[in-house]
Amino acid sequence: MDYFKILNLSREPFSNSPEPEFFFPSQGHLTCLQQLELAIRLRRGLNVVMGDVGTGKTTLCRELILRFTEREEDRNEVETYLLLDPSCNTPREFLSAVAFAFGLAVMAAESDWQIKENIKNRLFFKGVEEKKTIVLIIDEGQKLPAFCREILREFLNYETNKYKLLQIVIFAQNEFREIMKEHVNFADRVNKYHLFGPLDFGETKAMIRFRLARAGRPADTPLFTFCGLWAIYRATGGYPRRIITLCHQVLLALIIQNKSKADWFLVRSVSRRLKPAFSRIPQLATAGLAAVLLIVFAAFWFLIPQWTINRYPASIPAVRTMPAPVKAASSGKESPPATPAGLVESLPEQTKGNPAVTDPMLLAKQAAPPTKPAPALAGKANLEQKAPDNLGRLNIRKGVTVIQLLRDVYGSSGPDRFQAIIEANPHIDDINIVRTGERIIFPAVPAATSWPQDGKLVRVANKTNLDEAYGYYKKCPVYVRMLPFWNPRDGMVFAFVLKKVFYSEKEARSAISNLPASLAAKAEIMEKPGEDTVYY
Repeated sequence: MDYFKILNLSREPFSNSPEPEFFFPSQGHLTCLQQLELAIRLRRGLNVVMGDVGTGKTTLCRELILRFTEREEDRNEVETYLLLDPSCNTPREFLSAVAFAFGLAVMAAESDWQIKENIKNRLFFKGVEEKKTIVLIIDEGQKLPAFCREILREFLNYETNKYKLLQIVIFAQNEFREIMKEHVNFADRVNKYHLFGPLDFGETKAMIRFRLARAGRPADTPLFTFCGLWAIYRATGGYPRRIITLCHQVLLALIIQNKSKADWFLVRSVSRRLKPAFSRIPQLATAGLAAVLLIVFAAFWFLIPQWTINRYPASIPAVRTMPAPVKAASSGKESPPATPAGLVESLPEQTKGNPAVTDPMLLAKQAAPPTKPAPALAGKANLEQKAPDNLGRLNIRKGVTVIQLLRDVYGSSGPDRFQAIIEANPHIDDINIVRTGERIIFPAVPAATSWPQDGKLVRVANKTNLDEAYGYYKKCPVYVRMLPFWNPRDGMVFAFVLKKVFYSEKEARSAISNLPASLAAKAEIMEKPGEDTVYY
């Protein structure tokens, strides 16, 4: 089909059918799948999976079945039966549906009790004689009437001294939670609950890239820009079904408009046409509220990026530099250059206001106490007078994303840092698709605040280059964070401090004593760097 050839695809990447080969293993879905498989193999009985419409429950249901049919060994040990629509009108109708699924014939003259006995005998024969695990999977579980839940509860009573004869997995929408609260006898039988929510932005991007790759699209030629991906996430809320529907329509728009990439404007245009399907605002919302939301959205997309560019332009590093001398208007003499904040106050009296003292290196040397030189951090002191343009470079490792690196190095992945990363790495076409081994430059983006007011920090280590610091960080406990900073005396420093802020020396020393020996040996209460320190 020309549709595939135009987009360099071998098949449809965003089909609305639950195709198992397009199952995206997000962290939540993968965890649920592994726990369900383990519970079934251990014959734990009843498991319930709940989530909103479009969170991927049906796709997960098919993937679970596939896991027990791929290998011949599993096919000989596990039998799965799927009940798609459990909305029955009578108990006999439900019993007959289950019996037919298990390969049992139901006679008109048989009573409900006799059908149950036939099912119990079949489960006993399969589970004990043939040593097989029988799994009944029910989709759309919120449709189960009360009498069906009671029948399932009775099925769970069919057991040996070691295990349940029937394993039941129910996939249902969130309304099933309220139903369970009203039927305590049934809820008490549940081995494990699994609650699904929508994907986050990182998982949304990964899902789209995963599906395109499965459909034959090369990873080095992305179809969506970063802003286009963000627009998809905002329009769909991270719900997989909505993402698939919107992406399919965007690909059609690409062909119609003869474009090579889907940007923010294209995605927004398509999502507006599909607005009834993706609207997360109640239909009764007032026109005034809609107008306010539209203004806020426009401000976020247009004003904040422009503010970021103005604050950190690509051609001007966001660093502190000494301005050139300017001539005074009245006398024609040159005024002294500005010194770092707090530096003049620490100078000897004879240097304050002296126009002859214009050498920034001399200022820095005179600022330090003559009898007590500044301590070298993690080695020798760095006397550079200009803050660095970047913090260093890191190689992308397998399974690590740029978003994750931003959080690790800067502590956050805000729009200013993401924009700075893009500008500092022009050699990368798409920052979201970075190959393993690629070198990423981390620009020196100053942080608004880093040192806690009236607080104390406990430092456990110092590093002087980003590569060494990141390697150390990946081995640190979760209660340790990286604090990059620069000043004229110490140069570039990557300090590792406890995340907790302490407001007394006693409290800080108590925390040090409770650290593991390897950290406590080098831990100390960190002195606040000078006022001329730049934090990143």
